[in-house]
Amino acid sequence: MKKEPPTRNFWHSIFIIFCALVSGFLLSFISFGLLWSGISWHIQLIMTLPFLLLSCAVYRWSKGALGTCAFIVVGAAPMGVLISQFRDTNDSHLMPVLVVLSWILGVLAGCYLGYLSRSARMTD
Repeated sequence: MKKEPPTRNFWHSIFIIFCALVSGFLLSFISFGLLWSGISWHIQLIMTLPFLLLSCAVYRWSKGALGTCAFIVVGAAPMGVLISQFRDTNDSHLMPVLVVLSWILGVLAGCYLGYLSRSARMTD
């Protein structure tokens, strides 16, 4: 079996990190757009699912490298900080912070699901 050259492995890792950063930012931007269009805070919590699916895919694509899932959160951080500055109808920052925390929990859950799927595949 041939080994991949080290430069190919390096650029593959850089590409995965870049995709994780960009897709994390785009998902947070879509979430911000939905919020801006008037969707309620409670419906915003459904945006956890795309972050879960994205982190599961990135975890599997990176062959189990957990650090690449952190780049999804780093990509979503600028919009997350912006969204957490808003206030809900009760003049509280609780719902915006919960929305951003749900993104982070979605990423963590996706990494865990990716770990479970990789370990199930390796035992077969």
